Amino acid sequence: MPCDQHGPDDGASSRHDHARPDARAVPPPRSATPTTHLADPRGFLAALPTMARRSVRDSVLVLVVDRGDPRGLLHGTLDRLDHVLTAARSGAVAVRAALELSGGAALLAGFGPPERVDPHAGSFLAEAAAAGLPVLAAYRATGDRFWSYLCEGEGCCPAEGSPFDPQARATLWKPPGLVAEQRPGPPRRIDRQTVKPPEEVEPEKTDPVRVRALLEPVVGEQREAVAEAAALLEARLRAERGRDASRSRIRRVRSVVRRETSERVRAPYSLAMLGVAVLDLRVRDAVWARITPEEAPLHRRLWSRVTRHVPDRHRAGPASLLAVAAWQTGDTALARAAVQSALAARPGYAMAVLMERALGWGLSAERWTRHMAEHAGRFELEGGPGEGTEPGPDRAPPPR
Repeated sequence: MPCDQHGPDDGASSRHDHARPDARAVPPPRSATPTTHLADPRGFLAALPTMARRSVRDSVLVLVVDRGDPRGLLHGTLDRLDHVLTAARSGAVAVRAALELSGGAALLAGFGPPERVDPHAGSFLAEAAAAGLPVLAAYRATGDRFWSYLCEGEGCCPAEGSPFDPQARATLWKPPGLVAEQRPGPPRRIDRQTVKPPEEVEPEKTDPVRVRALLEPVVGEQREAVAEAAALLEARLRAERGRDASRSRIRRVRSVVRRETSERVRAPYSLAMLGVAVLDLRVRDAVWARITPEEAPLHRRLWSRVTRHVPDRHRAGPASLLAVAAWQTGDTALARAAVQSALAARPGYAMAVLMERALGWGLSAERWTRHMAEHAGRFELEGGPGEGTEPGPDRAPPPR
């Protein structure tokens, strides 16, 4: 529970009563006294959706401030934090970003279930303490209740949490006479009319640690279970050939893709099924044709997970689909790395070669989307699995 006292190693040993103005943050505080408009936890929680300009559900946010003025807002969804950064690294990444913004202190709020929020909140508190970054407040909000991570003793906050209205909205900063710039550097005086909400700060898309985390194979029982299921499914795929079998696989794959919109697909059988299904090039091409800019973030998340779990011999297809999805979202660093992973798994894999050329030529992802839409019918209706063939690129050559 966040209300429990944290030990000295997790960076929250100092007493904190819901960010009251006289509270001291984790050691040693510098500019660590929250101003009045930050002292109310309900106002703080209600202001975060306004500042983030997006839903804060199942997310962890860190507001970076300096002398009570905003420097930036860090926002991470629990899906990304769990599967890309992990709790072991999420705190360090956020603290580094806060310091790069010249932050003098930080306030944290996690929205979601305790089993998912607590590891990342604890990681941030530990890293902030190690870096000497004061934490003025740290909360976890679940449903219509919130708890403080910085409480000390039973009198701080009730075990059942404190009530708040998750639908409430508030604004913390009205244009003051002096506002810190929203980039590193000393504060400067600016006109009241130019004051904007603190901008969202996300890790650089070129971060090699992030890219590696999205492609690095997992180890342990989960991948072993996927490999075992994949062996059985591959034998079935070799036995069941033809257009009808391909259509059935396409339906199953699309069903799992739809499921990813509401839950994370993590069952070993489902991950194995996706990896094996795209060995059928007709199935792979049908998925490829439906990766649109709107659907790309979902596909990037799903095919990254598949690529990391399936056996090496099955990585080329999922990694190539991941490359397409990453490219559609402007994440060219991940797209290039995914292409190389696909080619390492299967040298000369035509889809990966095609993507490598598209990236090398600087081909517009938007133009490619239009091209794929024009040829979507071909991907749906023609061809079969075809041992050793690559029907997708042959049927729909890249735009010139």
